[in-house]
Amino acid sequence: MIAIAALIFSFLVGATLPAVAEGRGEEAPGPDALFGEWRGQCDAWGAEMLCELDWALGLHPDHFTVSYAIIDAEEEVDVFRGTGVYRPAGYGFEGYWSDSSGAIHPLRASWDGDALITHWGTAGSAQGRTEYRLANDGSLRVIDWALRDDGWVQFMDVTYQLGPN
Repeated sequence: MIAIAALIFSFLVGATLPAVAEGRGEEAPGPDALFGEWRGQCDAWGAEMLCELDWALGLHPDHFTVSYAIIDAEEEVDVFRGTGVYRPAGYGFEGYWSDSSGAIHPLRASWDGDALITHWGTAGSAQGRTEYRLANDGSLRVIDWALRDDGWVQFMDVTYQLGPN
């Protein structure tokens, strides 16, 4: 059932997505390239944790979602959770992010080759960017930055493997 829904989603969204990745003259991947349950070890605030990303169809055929978690595997407790909702927009995608710290941010995203680049937040509040880069070996590398007074500061770099669906 999920495979059929993903196929329908790819068809519907594919018709509305920009056909070319920014500045490279190549086709942009569809959001379904990210679909699945991804797992990776991560360093969160100086402690070894488990990071999880689950990319899936949204509640509308044009939407897709990402659920993110940082889990203390030893204590079996969530340290952080967040959810992003995306939909096609003229330049790529737009949406929102909500998380367990109480934050809600607007999202703007577009493909740059094999990477979905998401900018979150607004001027005058927290701002950041997240790069979801698909690798040739089937892994997904995710790098997060926050915008500070002195420029962009990287705060996470995790390589994920596709896990069980």
